[in-house]
Amino acid sequence: MAELAREALEGGLPMATGGTTRDVGQFAADVWTAHDLGLVLLVHRRDDGHVAEEVYYSTRDCGQCGDGRWSDAEPLGGGPLGFDLHDASARARVLRGHATAFVVETEVRLHTGRAAEDEGDEMVRVVGLLVTEEADFLEVGNLTEPASHRRPVPSGLALLAVLPGDRLHVQAVRSTPSGHAPVGEGLELSYSPDATEYDWL
Repeated sequence: MAELAREALEGGLPMATGGTTRDVGQFAADVWTAHDLGLVLLVHRRDDGHVAEEVYYSTRDCGQCGDGRWSDAEPLGGGPLGFDLHDASARARVLRGHATAFVVETEVRLHTGRAAEDEGDEMVRVVGLLVTEEADFLEVGNLTEPASHRRPVPSGLALLAVLPGDRLHVQAVRSTPSGHAPVGEGLELSYSPDATEYDWL
């Protein structure tokens, strides 16, 4: 699966869509990149028939002497997803009326390339969200920069990394004839190595 993760980071692998993941044994559900760090959320069906997730990470050297190529992807960890991604009733039980729900969460030290100390390594909070089928995108705003972008969620899963000092506002949205409309409540994510906070807005 490491090669699958690297291909997804390099853009050579089509991202999963709701119509194509049902018959695929393993697929890249989402990709997240920032600075020198890249993360990939892979989903696969185990030999026992249960659906599982695994997060892989990679780094790249985008400096003056770097070629910008992603290194071989390494696993961060994973486990049973706890529900069948394509079972609407199972998804509804996980969401419990919210637009998003946590399905992956871990804290790990990774090379981000931002910090001058510790050779550019920082603690990172990695979050995987299940997103309601009513939404087409996630709007992710970094309230500390400020910056924002809109991300499609064709697989129904979204991967986010929260770096120290970041404060992210995550809102599920759907397309409308006049533009976009929010779906459900937003989620605010922040992270410090000493304490993790998140609140429904």
